[in-house]
Amino acid sequence: MAKKHILLIDDEPNTLLTIQFILEVANYKVTTATTGKEALDKILEATKSDDKIDLLVLDISMPCLTGLELIDELKRLDINIPILVITGYRPKELVIALMRKGCGEYLDKPFDDEELIKRITMLLEKRSIEP
Repeated sequence: MAKKHILLIDDEPNTLLTIQFILEVANYKVTTATTGKEALDKILEATKSDDKIDLLVLDISMPCLTGLELIDELKRLDINIPILVITGYRPKELVIALMRKGCGEYLDKPFDDEELIKRITMLLEKRSIEP
């Protein structure tokens, strides 16, 4: 069976490398991006190929295109990819904004490796049973 493909988006190099390592050890294929714009380009490229992206792990605070702006752009383009938001801060307004955008899954930084994998597994399983 092919590895599930995760696009990891975070502008913090240390966080990006750490999460990439955790996901690769858990047997996921990982592509990385450091800006929302770079992520959008990779997502659009993947939609034109056989190498689809199964899940986004997305930081909210990024330059060029924030996580929330990226979610809006994906909705506008009718691209439906499950998203796990990771954030170093979680004001009530952010949680409400995420839920309104249909993205209720998030993890606060710092997070436990096992919790990250558990959430990813849950999102991927949920996607596989949806019509």
